[in-house]
Amino acid sequence: AGPRTENGTESAGAGLLGHHRAHLDWLASLLDRHPGLVLENCGSGGLRMDYAQLAVAQLQSTSDQQDPLRYPPIAAAAATAVTPEQAAVWAYPQPHFTLDEIAFTMTTALLGRVHLSGFLDRMSEEQSVLVRSAVDVYRSIRPEIAEARPVWPLGLPSWADTWLAHGLRAESGTYLAFWRRTPVADDPEGPVGRSAVQDQSGDSVTVPVPHLRDSPVRPAVLYPSDSGAKASWNAVDGTLTVTLPRPGTAVLLRLG
Repeated sequence: AGPRTENGTESAGAGLLGHHRAHLDWLASLLDRHPGLVLENCGSGGLRMDYAQLAVAQLQSTSDQQDPLRYPPIAAAAATAVTPEQAAVWAYPQPHFTLDEIAFTMTTALLGRVHLSGFLDRMSEEQSVLVRSAVDVYRSIRPEIAEARPVWPLGLPSWADTWLAHGLRAESGTYLAFWRRTPVADDPEGPVGRSAVQDQSGDSVTVPVPHLRDSPVRPAVLYPSDSGAKASWNAVDGTLTVTLPRPGTAVLLRLG
């Protein structure tokens, strides 16, 4: 809207506030006339998230980021600013991606609101099956996302972390997504692969899940089903150990 208004003698601040309120009234009137309409607040590619807008828009774009290696810390941290069921995460699987890259890309979106894109019509059958299976998993857990509470077993993510983890604590169990990224040197946006908190160079990471301590839960791999990911649960300590066999892989687990 710009930095000011030229509406008579109104101050810049009062004019902008009036403009914003008029915009919200217009959006609300659209939903009154078209109750089935779904509105997305792009917010300049996720740069602005506010609940004045999200009171009348069902979706919030979390980013315009198209590099699947860079999106996980954005998606994992999104719940600090927007409810998971409103957090639109772009999934851009492409036909030139490897199966690991497709699974990595799809996993990033599964605990938010999936925005599926990419040249899906050009994929091989094997690639298409991998994308469809992700969408099937998402549809199966979507009813729980709106009532779930976010958890961060590794703490809030850093842009440079090799291992990232984000989860949702739901009625039926706890869903946890893990990403293992490849370190990138001499990156102008910062290296993807350094943690100031712990050594993240190995194939495995152990995280606390204190609300399930002493519970006989079983980790189940939801997606992808054949990535080679492994998970073991220590009920006494309340810790989960996750192994991802290669950098550039990810997994969605359910503890329940």
